[in-house]
Amino acid sequence: MTKRQERQERERDEMRQAILDAAGLIAAEEGLERLSIRKIAKHIEYSPGIIYHYFAGKEAIIEQLLKHGYLEMVSDLNAVSAKETQPEFVFAQTMRRFIETSLADGVRYRDIMLNESPSVLSHTAVLFRGAASQREALSLLFRLLRSFGHLKEKDDDYLERTAQVIWSGAFGLILRLTVEKDLPVEQKERLISHYLDTTLIMVGHL
Repeated sequence: MTKRQERQERERDEMRQAILDAAGLIAAEEGLERLSIRKIAKHIEYSPGIIYHYFAGKEAIIEQLLKHGYLEMVSDLNAVSAKETQPEFVFAQTMRRFIETSLADGVRYRDIMLNESPSVLSHTAVLFRGAASQREALSLLFRLLRSFGHLKEKDDDYLERTAQVIWSGAFGLILRLTVEKDLPVEQKERLISHYLDTTLIMVGHL
């Protein structure tokens, strides 16, 4: 690749990122349903037609936003201290971080996880057989379950289904807390802690 081609490629990447950044700001302020090519173009001070040189349309931009947002959330789960050796503690801290990070994203999390676009689902679907080997979030939960001594001998299929059910429970709680956003902070904390406690009890009896 020549220097000119490298520069053109860099400029193209920068423009795509500028479009996505503008779309992200608009979506955060007004919601995905109010996002439009015209608004993005106005924000970056270009004509709407220019945007179609970089994306097929609004849906393609939304898919990129959602995929990036999901992958960003998943990568944050790995930040739990690797120095901890107690599986109960690591499990509880990881699940708490997942719930709290998702709640902090609020509507964005709901938009991502309830999006039915095949492109987005290719990153977020977790209920199919074999998901634990293809989805980072479920893979992490699968490994956490495997770290419990009494589960070491369980077969992969069993642990994957267990991870899927635990993840789905957290997902339901997150959605309800996002919708019922006016709950007192104390009640939210009670619900999150109770979910973690009851899940750990369930895991202990598997």
